[in-house]
Amino acid sequence: MKRIEQLQYISKEHHQSLVLASKCKKIITKETEEVVRNFSRQLKLDFDVKWFRHFRIEEKTIFSVAEKKGKEISDLCQQLQKEHKVLEKMVEEISGGNYQMLPEFGQLLHDHTRLEERQLFPLVEQLFTGEELNNILQESES
Repeated sequence: MKRIEQLQYISKEHHQSLVLASKCKKIITKETEEVVRNFSRQLKLDFDVKWFRHFRIEEKTIFSVAEKKGKEISDLCQQLQKEHKVLEKMVEEISGGNYQMLPEFGQLLHDHTRLEERQLFPLVEQLFTGEELNNILQESES
């Protein structure tokens, strides 16, 4: 799906999150314990550097603005923000050695990303002002 310019950066990161989700769902059954352990360590590092920032940008530039845009988008953003917290906790569990949680994490990450792309972003494109959309782009690129 073609995204407006202001959402393209986040949308590209969503593609990367879908790739990550797929790996998480399969790795337990396909790889050795050592590979899973190393993958989990890297997941934590990547999350701390990249995905935590991604979540904060969405929360700051989309979720907080959505509260004023109507019940449908506001409720959706509340759900997505709760999922951010769950995903953050799951990464902590996984990095602490609970590798069996990887498939569940991968499924939630997949579903969460699809929800943002298929339901949230069309609403953002429809309801946000040009200034609000430009703020998303500015934060994404900084």
